[in-house]
Amino acid sequence: MGGFSFRLEKVLRYRAHLEKKVRLQFCEAVNRMKAQEALVRQLGDQRVEAAKGLADERSRGIPVYRDQIHTSFLRRLTERMTEALRELEKSRERLELLKSLLTLATTKRKSLEFLREGQFRRFTEAAEKMEQKLLDDLVVIRRERQKT
Repeated sequence: MGGFSFRLEKVLRYRAHLEKKVRLQFCEAVNRMKAQEALVRQLGDQRVEAAKGLADERSRGIPVYRDQIHTSFLRRLTERMTEALRELEKSRERLELLKSLLTLATTKRKSLEFLREGQFRRFTEAAEKMEQKLLDDLVVIRRERQKT
């Protein structure tokens, strides 16, 4: 009896490769989303500080041109923050998609591994039965020799 070989081993390796590829994409998406969240927080903090500065200057009285500069700066920060929030939402959607793809790839790989394990278990059982049969035959032959 030869060694164990799983006919779908190449398919299993390919599915493991696909799973690894999706897992890497998932990790990259997580990192991208964390970077987007940090950018949104940074822009929010920057906007709060700029709004406080504008409020302080307005309370002291500032010229109209400086008020327009501050107002346009705050408007631009708000636009950048809105854009960053849209990108963050896209990152979250992509992350959810990659999460479902990763789950699917893992399920496919694990199903083949389960098949391989079942075949290996049956192979070892058959090998043990064959070995036991050979040992039994050997005992029978020895007893026949001892009788004669």
